[in-house]
Amino acid sequence: MVPTGGSVAVDPLPGAGEPEAVLIRTPNWLGDLLVSTAFIRAVLQRFPGIRVDLIVRRGFEVLPLPQRGRLLPFDRQATSAGAFGRALRGQGYSHLFVLPPSFSSAWMAWRSGIPRRIGYHGEGRAWLLSPALRHRHAPRSVHLAQEYLDLLQPWLDAPLQATPEAPAAGLELPAGWAEAHRPPRAPAPGSYVVVAPGAEYGPAKMWPVEHYRAVAAALDGAGWPVLVAGLAKDRPLGEAILAGTGRGLNLCGETDLRGLTALLADARLLISNDSGAMHLGAALGLPQLALFGSTNPTWTGPLNPRAEVLYRAEACSPCYARECPLGHFRCMRELRPEPVAERALALLR
Repeated sequence: MVPTGGSVAVDPLPGAGEPEAVLIRTPNWLGDLLVSTAFIRAVLQRFPGIRVDLIVRRGFEVLPLPQRGRLLPFDRQATSAGAFGRALRGQGYSHLFVLPPSFSSAWMAWRSGIPRRIGYHGEGRAWLLSPALRHRHAPRSVHLAQEYLDLLQPWLDAPLQATPEAPAAGLELPAGWAEAHRPPRAPAPGSYVVVAPGAEYGPAKMWPVEHYRAVAAALDGAGWPVLVAGLAKDRPLGEAILAGTGRGLNLCGETDLRGLTALLADARLLISNDSGAMHLGAALGLPQLALFGSTNPTWTGPLNPRAEVLYRAEACSPCYARECPLGHFRCMRELRPEPVAERALALLR
């Protein structure tokens, strides 16, 4: 994250004021949460010495996220957004940054009664925010981290720009954290490659299993154990990918979020789709190959100087669909495994 043109002025936000205590409503998707750490760190830097608390989706509080206060887990299965927001009243917050674009997140903010509620227009929620800001860029034309950083611009002397070289994003694991949470079956640190073939958003993001299998075979033949990570429902993918390999481990369903984080922290390389695992690898600064199809790496690529994006843009790309609307899935099928395996082995060498 670097200033662009240090003398460029930013339009002030009337009555923005200096915060006394800040609350940040972080995104609901794991990948977006990790991207938002660039914004969180910028807030911590801009407002030193004050409390900065985070609202996180229940389950994400196990991550060592940057903050200067508390992590407040929100479980939408147990309580409503409005009730959660009302419980925030009287806790001394002067400013609340609303990063998710949903109506419910703005409703939570409005119910909190926090005086300054900063977020973007959209979803009919402008009246709930104070103020609702307009996007500075066309939709999906800049990185998502930049969209978040733009919410802070009224308090800055010069714009901040998110780049892979200096994103100021990521996680800092405390000493001994990875060792404490390492999955029991994980090999020695630095001795393995992680493959994460799943994507919660939908199959249009997922590289074909036969391509992953070819890459796993090439890595296995070169002496590199391949560990497949994912949810329990991804276990059949892991079995198919590792078919014929001798050193691989299918850990799908065997790692919680802490375990996955520890597994990646100790890995030599990550190969994945555009997914939460991809952004987790980026947040840890892990060497990685990110395979893109239906989505746009300009918008959601890994913010990691050690990442390489492999993307075959078709005439229909990016469609952002959950499933290929044309049925050919060419953007992923034509991204062949041979160059991916070659690049992976080169990085491992």
